[in-house]
Amino acid sequence: MKVIFAGGGTGGHLYPAVAISEQLKKNNISFYFMVSDRGIEKNILTPLGYEFEEQKVSAFMGVSIFGKIKAVFNMLSATLRALKVVKKGDKVVLTGGFAAAPSAIAAIIKGCDLYLHEQNSVMGLVNRIFSKFSKKVFLSFENTKNAKGRIIVTGNPVREVFYSLEPKKDYTNSILVLGGSQGSRKINTLICNSIDELVNNGFNIVHQCGKKLYDETMQMYGDKLDIYDNKITLLPYIDNAAEEMKKADIIISRSGAGAVFEIKALKCPAIYIPFAGASENHQYYNALNENERGRCIIIDEKNADTKALINGLNEIKNNIEKYRAAFGKDVEKSSEIIFKELELV
Repeated sequence: MKVIFAGGGTGGHLYPAVAISEQLKKNNISFYFMVSDRGIEKNILTPLGYEFEEQKVSAFMGVSIFGKIKAVFNMLSATLRALKVVKKGDKVVLTGGFAAAPSAIAAIIKGCDLYLHEQNSVMGLVNRIFSKFSKKVFLSFENTKNAKGRIIVTGNPVREVFYSLEPKKDYTNSILVLGGSQGSRKINTLICNSIDELVNNGFNIVHQCGKKLYDETMQMYGDKLDIYDNKITLLPYIDNAAEEMKKADIIISRSGAGAVFEIKALKCPAIYIPFAGASENHQYYNALNENERGRCIIIDEKNADTKALINGLNEIKNNIEKYRAAFGKDVEKSSEIIFKELELV
């Protein structure tokens, strides 16, 4: 018996599976990843030494007729392969995205125990389809929209390293800007346009802009990178995100569930700028959960300008202890909860 994690396309779909796999590894339980061929999973899983298989899958919704035909063909091909990988008696855990579907179909055909985890506050299409076939449905958020099935609220699994680091106690005016693995052009532009005000307000900035957007972000900064060379560090990607995040007093980020729960684990106040194009505005609702607990400030994309950013940063800066205290005591780790619910031992 092995546990097969199926899903991918983004770090948000993959990292929860990696967090759960850490618990499996501790207990000497075999696992395997069935992921997309976008490359992000390969970059993450290869250094870990984890076994995985890339699948050629593509979106069906919002594409041309040709795109739909291609998506169906790719899905059939990936499902035939999944039927060879998934064995009777395996447990299959879906983490969302179209890369989850082939293994889900194989699990149903072979009568395997099927589970799924929904990271965001709005259940995605693939998870909605397969929730009715799942033995248990794990949710990050209690009030997840469109959630169906045998629901258990577990939170979003976060890698062990985020819990092992001590929350920051001093204050050094340090800001970390996270654009995600792909980067965020909106956030990059906002920070570049606001750099004079940020520096004048005494902030030190580490800005992760995304590999594909690195050159254009450098151009937007222009000579400011030289003028403020001791105040700003521009990076295309951060390999050890947890180590960098623990140095920050305030994090500016999109609000995918992965980012929200990693920041929560480190107990770091944040300014979230939800991606307006996220399906059913789920990034806003991800952030709202933290905002209602006094741990962050939300700035809508349409209102994301220099004034709103500086006001938000100064609000947290001037009340830093209040924001840090809002995180409270440690809670049980989501990966441990899910591990128990899989009934592997």
